[in-house]
Amino acid sequence: MNKKYIAIIAGVVVVLIGGFCFFKFKSSSLDKLLKEANAYKSYQMVCNMEMLENDELKSYQVTSTFAKIDDHDYYKVELYDKSLNQAQVIVRNDDGVFVLTPSLNQAFQFKSEWPNNSPKPYIYQSLLSFLKDNKPEKVKDGFLAHGDIAYENDERVKSQEVKFDKELKPVYVTVYDQDGTEVIKLTVSSFKANEDIKKDAFVQDNIMKEAKTQYTASSSLPLYPVALMGSTLENEKVSKIDNTTNHILKFTGDKSFTIIESSSTTDDKINVQTIGSDMIDLIDGVAFHDDNQMTYVSSGVVCSLYSNDLTKEEMIAVLSSMQSSQVK
Repeated sequence: MNKKYIAIIAGVVVVLIGGFCFFKFKSSSLDKLLKEANAYKSYQMVCNMEMLENDELKSYQVTSTFAKIDDHDYYKVELYDKSLNQAQVIVRNDDGVFVLTPSLNQAFQFKSEWPNNSPKPYIYQSLLSFLKDNKPEKVKDGFLAHGDIAYENDERVKSQEVKFDKELKPVYVTVYDQDGTEVIKLTVSSFKANEDIKKDAFVQDNIMKEAKTQYTASSSLPLYPVALMGSTLENEKVSKIDNTTNHILKFTGDKSFTIIESSSTTDDKINVQTIGSDMIDLIDGVAFHDDNQMTYVSSGVVCSLYSNDLTKEEMIAVLSSMQSSQVK
C-alpha cells in the first residue's frame, strides 16, 4: 500500500476518532449539566407569559419559586394578570396544596400532586424532563429541545419547544397546537439557582399578607365567557351578601348555564375552604367540579358555573374563556 493511501486512511481514522470524542464529550457535558440542574436546592424563575384564549391574548408575569428543605419539595407559583392587576398564587407546603386569591382573602386547600401531575411551562423540573426526553440540539448559545407534549385539561397543546442557555438556564418556552400555532409563549427574564430561600416563603398566611399589599386594585367585574355553547346572555344582576359582591349571569339556549362571580372583600380573616374533589389544573388557574357545579379560580376572581346541560369539558371551556369584554 503506497504512502498516499496510508495517509488518506490515517486521516479518516483521525476524523472518526475526533468526531466520536466530540459527540461523547458533548453528551457527557449535557449529562453533567442535567445532573447539576436537577440537584439544585432552590431556584426562582421570573417569566412573561402570553396565552392565546379565544382570539384574546392574555398576558401574565409568572414567578416560580422552589426549595428543597429537609428532603421536602416546596413550590410557589405567582400568576399576575397584567390586564386585571390581580394575582393568583398556588403553593405546595407541608399542609398540602393551596390556591390563594388575595383580593378575596380566600384560600382553597387541595390534596393534589401539583405541580408534578402534568407538564408546566413555568416549572423548571418539568422543562428539564422535557429536555431529557427529547433529543436536544446543540446551538451556538445553548440547547434547543422540540417534541410532542400533552398538557392536562388543554387539548389544544400538541408540541413544545424549549431553549436553554449554555448553563441550562431556561430562555423561552413555546407551546403549539396541531396547526403549529403558538398558544403559549413564555420568556424568562430572570433565573437564580441555589438562593437562600426559607420555609416561611411557602406559608400561605405569609404569602397572602404580602400579596394583599402588592395587589390592591379590585377586578373589573363582571367577566363574560366567549365560549357560549350556543347559548345567549338572558339577564345579569348584582347581589351583595355581607362584604362580598356577586355578579350573576344567566345564559339560556340549547345548553343553559348560570355563572356567579365574586369580587373583592374587606374581611381581614383568611377564609380557607377545603376541597374534597380533585384540583383541575389549568395553566393560568385552577378549577374544581362537583356534579352540576364547577368553580374556577383565576386572576383574583372566583367564578362558579351551574348547569345541568354542560359536560365537565364544556364547563372548563366556558370558564377558561372568561374575559372583560361584553359578549355579543
